[in-house]
Amino acid sequence: MRASVIDLGYNSLKMVSYEVRPDGSFRAYDQRGELTRIGEGLNRTGFLGSEPMDRTIRVLKLFNEVNRLSKVDRILAIATSAVREAGNGSEFVREAEAATGLRFRVLSGKEEALFSYVGAAKAVELPDVLFFDLGGGSLELTRAEGSRVSEIMSLPLGALRLTELYAGNDGRFSKKDYNRMRRRMTELLPSRRELGLRKGTRLMGVGGTLRALARYDQWLRGYPLNKVHNYRLRRKSIMSIHKLLRRMGPEKISRIEAFGKDRAESITAGSIVIGTLMGRLDLDEVVVSTHGLRDGVLSEFLRDPRSYSVDEFGVRRATASLSAWRELRRPHAEVARALAFRGIISPREENILQETARSFMDLYLSTRPETLFYSIISQDSVLAHDDQLAAAIALVRAKAPKMAEWFFDNYVAVLKGVERESIERMSAVVQLTEVLGLTRSNVKFHLDQDLLKIDVQAPSVEEFPMLVLGQTAKDLEEATGLRVRINVEPNKAGVKPGSLARERIVR
Repeated sequence: MRASVIDLGYNSLKMVSYEVRPDGSFRAYDQRGELTRIGEGLNRTGFLGSEPMDRTIRVLKLFNEVNRLSKVDRILAIATSAVREAGNGSEFVREAEAATGLRFRVLSGKEEALFSYVGAAKAVELPDVLFFDLGGGSLELTRAEGSRVSEIMSLPLGALRLTELYAGNDGRFSKKDYNRMRRRMTELLPSRRELGLRKGTRLMGVGGTLRALARYDQWLRGYPLNKVHNYRLRRKSIMSIHKLLRRMGPEKISRIEAFGKDRAESITAGSIVIGTLMGRLDLDEVVVSTHGLRDGVLSEFLRDPRSYSVDEFGVRRATASLSAWRELRRPHAEVARALAFRGIISPREENILQETARSFMDLYLSTRPETLFYSIISQDSVLAHDDQLAAAIALVRAKAPKMAEWFFDNYVAVLKGVERESIERMSAVVQLTEVLGLTRSNVKFHLDQDLLKIDVQAPSVEEFPMLVLGQTAKDLEEATGLRVRINVEPNKAGVKPGSLARERIVR
């Protein structure tokens, strides 16, 4: 079975898709996220704005197409702090449900904290733990010993919320407002006694802020392994990074790869939340988990599906099996051959993509981006080391572009003659292949000077994922420098589904 969890947070909209095994265990094979900022302006007005709602619904429609294309059997859609706090949160949910066909469950603060803990606890075994989930709008805390949860609380100390409340228009904190923010944190954060912490209690956390801090700390240390999960981050390091970030401001922070534009605005407030929490509780180290809310929601659903009403929780069924995914190998190789024949990709890039089709597609379709690279590199291959590295990074980029940049920079000395542009071209071909292969469409290519025309004969034009294909075409344009025009028509009788029809080259 395939299942997706859509998580609408204060700052971002994320979706993780999973393969669920017969024994109830699961593995994520895809993850996507967009910075929709549904909570933008909420602190000032108490309501969700029309523009944030519109852009959120647009991304929900895109995610819907991705799920339909991937033949997902069940979709669990949840919303957290922004929607549950907004005066028009219920109105937005109705509008989103009408536009997408999804059904949302708006989690309470305690539900959010509990589900986050459940997801993390399955991935990091700590018998005596204080767990936190720092999001854009709130900070959730869960105290647990073994499998017994003794305390759950949700605090309005989200990174983006604090930034909006206390930072100036330039994203910086004046000394006065910074001190006000710190006092507010101290007022709201519980003490060791209130949480029942013992001497051996460990701190574990999730959230984009913590992951970004861990990646930056690894960069500062020259840490050789690109693995954030189970990484130990010291309070001393967090506070040192925080002081640096506070001096820099958002504009300079955005140039740091570990943070980027998406995290630049809120990372300063987020880092001091974590540092202040650790200082108040006298904890010197935090264990980073990359598993949390979305894993927990799916885990609890699988444990007892009846606890979620199918009609009210947004579960959608599809009828397809994994066979469509397995069909990707042939069109993947044929697309690479066709584009190389037209000079759009180089012979070397075609060779890498052909070997990718033969050896790595199963991993690409069933492995999380953060482990996909190492899974590919650990395999024996006919490709030279530099070409195998290029294949791994191109496949990672198709799922997680920012993570691929990290891999490229760290292995650039080994990537002999492989440029970023080459990685981008191969990644764009992989994404195009994924769409065309999963829809079992027939394709013809025409190259007329700088215009690439792609004629697609689809089994069902009405069901065709036009938004996904449009985004893929844009990526292909940026990667190749060509203009891309796509025409979708019904499949003609007698043409075998999934084949790439031969076409005369137009020069």
